[in-house]
Amino acid sequence: MDVDLRLVRYFLVMAEELHFTAAARRLYVSQPALSNQIRRLEGLLGVQLFERSPRGVTLTAAGEAFLPHAQRGLAAIRAGVAEALDATGRDQVLRIDVLQTDLVTPRAVLARLRDRLPSLRLEVSSRGSRDQEQRLLNGELDLALCGSSASLPDGLKQRLIGREPLGVALPMDHRLAVAAAVAVQDLAEETHYLPRDDFAPEWNEFILDCYRTAGFAPRRHPASTDGTGSALELVRAGECVALGLLSTPCPPGVVVRPLVAGVPLYTWSLRWRESAQTPTAALTALADIDQ
Repeated sequence: MDVDLRLVRYFLVMAEELHFTAAARRLYVSQPALSNQIRRLEGLLGVQLFERSPRGVTLTAAGEAFLPHAQRGLAAIRAGVAEALDATGRDQVLRIDVLQTDLVTPRAVLARLRDRLPSLRLEVSSRGSRDQEQRLLNGELDLALCGSSASLPDGLKQRLIGREPLGVALPMDHRLAVAAAVAVQDLAEETHYLPRDDFAPEWNEFILDCYRTAGFAPRRHPASTDGTGSALELVRAGECVALGLLSTPCPPGVVVRPLVAGVPLYTWSLRWRESAQTPTAALTALADIDQ
């Protein structure tokens, strides 16, 4: 019997969470899609793995029996992939731009590459997505991490790797700093920071769309920089607020509050040049970066 490894991974995450919504969030799929895939696995195995009831989700006896074998099997596959990737990556260089190295997802990507491809030498830069496009097309860059875009330049390919919730960075003494969550509409009268339009246009378009959905056009702070550090200094000084990733680390004097439900998640993607030699080892090492 052939069983899709993706189904095994879905089963293991579901067995850890025992909650379809939480497991679907970890796997970056919808709850109905996860439920369908679990039923597909149960159909392939011919057994029921989870007991679903109004009180919650539990493993059945069959699920408990399958669990340790699934864990060992997936661990063995990952170990084999790691050894194969290590052999492939030996004495190779990967030129990667990650937008900003102080954010959670870029740090996770670099940590995964170092962990799974220890012999691969990384050349890391943080020069913005517009610059990434040109360097990928010119062959000066192998892989780029940035926000996803529906209008991908000709010659480039992308793969979605994860999503992150947004928050708003506020001065510690701001009226909304004590709020459990902030509605974008409540920021209509504020001055807003945005990076240079040519640094990460897909980010600015995403954020501006959040403002448009909330019914206003933001008053932009006149200063624009490439990194979060300078932006958060402006926030700390009380000159502006800034929408950003909820996971963004903050300096003293700045707090990040989550946005209320309904605001879209920011989607990260990996990009590479279609006509170049595909960075297969790196892409494989990052296949399950969300885990």
